[in-house]
Amino acid sequence: MTITDWSANVNSKFFGFNDKPKENTKKTEYVSGRVTAYNVNTRSVMTFTCSLQLNKTELEAFWNWFNDDLGGQAGVFRCAGLGNRLYRFSDIPTPQDTNQLFRVLSMNIEEVY
Repeated sequence: MTITDWSANVNSKFFGFNDKPKENTKKTEYVSGRVTAYNVNTRSVMTFTCSLQLNKTELEAFWNWFNDDLGGQAGVFRCAGLGNRLYRFSDIPTPQDTNQLFRVLSMNIEEVY
């Protein structure tokens, strides 16, 4: 696994930041109505939803980093703006056109062990 640092050409001023544990339980319901559950992994990882406002230069630098350096969703990265763990994108960031000067990227990110 290759670990990449967050691009130095892209700000890491995340906003609209929400975090929650990723589902880690496997449940089975039997015909009798009895339900059993167990943890799939020994540790729960956190998932994050957040947004990032980027100017045109930063947006271009982000997509270059995301596609070329990180390798898209398969890549793992470090970002001090999120914390001191390793992270990956759980889906491709969604751009929103807010005005002619800035774009907002909505991101879903999850911790990696």
